[in-house]
Amino acid sequence: MNVVLLPIKRTDSGILSNMVSHYSQPKGFVGRNICYAVMFNNVRYGSIAGGSATRFLPNRKVIGGLNNGINNIFFHVEKMGGEYPARWFTAMVLAAYRATIEIDWMLKYGDAPLWHETLVEIPRTGNCYIKDGWTLVGQTKGFTCKRTKGQGTDSWSGKRVWDTKNLRPKHVFIRQVSQPSTETSSQEINAISNEE
Repeated sequence: MNVVLLPIKRTDSGILSNMVSHYSQPKGFVGRNICYAVMFNNVRYGSIAGGSATRFLPNRKVIGGLNNGINNIFFHVEKMGGEYPARWFTAMVLAAYRATIEIDWMLKYGDAPLWHETLVEIPRTGNCYIKDGWTLVGQTKGFTCKRTKGQGTDSWSGKRVWDTKNLRPKHVFIRQVSQPSTETSSQEINAISNEE
């Protein structure tokens, strides 16, 4: 039994429901994104999405260009009957996500993925990322940004509105890409699931 990720649209009712119950309650995604339903044994446990790399992150080195980085912009799984279906299930999902999105990113956008990044809001520790081999490289100041109607200062639609008072610091995690092959990803997923 392995984690299966099914491609979904960002408007999928399941991911929208997960966004409402997620601690950060995102309103949507800006820029590139690829979303998946997280399945195990034909049961949906949640959603995960990758998107555009963040322009500025403390201690993160851009390899190639920003289009070569994939930000794990959303990850939400829920226990069924009070438990996950396997030990280290969240790390198994991350391994499956990396293997899957590295191939899908290249196919959809034509840019070879060279690294993964994610932000984990404090006081959460990001233990599932650590278990999957990600490295904690820094912490953000906690500024938040949203887009509203109006002309922005960049090529994106909408005007950026920054909140620099109600800070929400986040841990910054980075991981280099794996080899985008089915054989490697299956080995990684099975190695994580067999750990004690």
